[in-house]
Amino acid sequence: MLRKLATAVAATATAMLLAVSAGAAHADNYAGVGSDTTQDVMKALTNQYKLTHPANTWTSINAGATSGSIPASGTCPGVSFSMSSPAPNGSSAGIAALIADTNNCIDYARSSRALKPTETGLTAIRLGGDAVSWSAEAAANGGKAPSNISRSQLQDIYRCVATDWSQVGGSAGSIVRYVPQAGSGTRDFFFNTVLGFDPTVLGGSNLCATQPNVVQENKGNQVTAADKNTAILPYSKAAWTAQSNSGVTGVADARNGFVLGNIDGIAPGTTSPTAFIGNRSVYNVYKNTNAPQDLLDFLNWAAAQNSIKATYGFTA
Repeated sequence: MLRKLATAVAATATAMLLAVSAGAAHADNYAGVGSDTTQDVMKALTNQYKLTHPANTWTSINAGATSGSIPASGTCPGVSFSMSSPAPNGSSAGIAALIADTNNCIDYARSSRALKPTETGLTAIRLGGDAVSWSAEAAANGGKAPSNISRSQLQDIYRCVATDWSQVGGSAGSIVRYVPQAGSGTRDFFFNTVLGFDPTVLGGSNLCATQPNVVQENKGNQVTAADKNTAILPYSKAAWTAQSNSGVTGVADARNGFVLGNIDGIAPGTTSPTAFIGNRSVYNVYKNTNAPQDLLDFLNWAAAQNSIKATYGFTA
């Protein structure tokens, strides 16, 4: 029997008996939260899945949403999102919310990073491939950054060893560092894998006197106008692609003229002969205990929809 039994409102005992005798199951509500990077492709996949699985309610809540809700069902009393109580914003925030949820309101967390050893009792189903690189305004539009920098140069930028684009092959202009919001899987992956250190920890080899600026991940349009031509911002290749395909995907184009940069002469997403350092997998995460088969069927189906994923910039 499905884990979240819908409450029958204004239904007579006779009607309920007829429904059961006809073999009808009560609808279940399934909700996902978390990653900004995968929210749009998961929304598209959710909408597609609904067409052939109308018995259940499928919802993918946007990262940091300040409106909308998860409906009450079974042990879930319902969750409403607002400015004062927004939805989990990012992979880490989504996974934390999934773990903390004792009311069965959240069924899965979208994640653009792998599970950590401390995140136990969970399973991550790989959704597809992505890459994270640095981005900057295109030189053709007045940006000061070159199209390629080495990993060492990228590390120097976020340690404030290199503070001007002319020091790393670009045009003169003071570099302004940006990073995604706390709780973001893209932030976590960029720090741990691409940079190899946390640039928000000052001191030691990090010569920066101030913290990097923080904006919502994959949002070039949140960089201030004054910083635009000298800013550097981590960006998901898939998110950048989905935004560039906005006419097809319906995803708002938040790039604001920012283009993806290469690292060590390798473009984001390259797999051979040398793989790009920022290549990664993205996932959907669920709790191992009492995971409903309907949920597992949906998550495995989503992982196999390569044509839809490609439109949003994800590889198989």
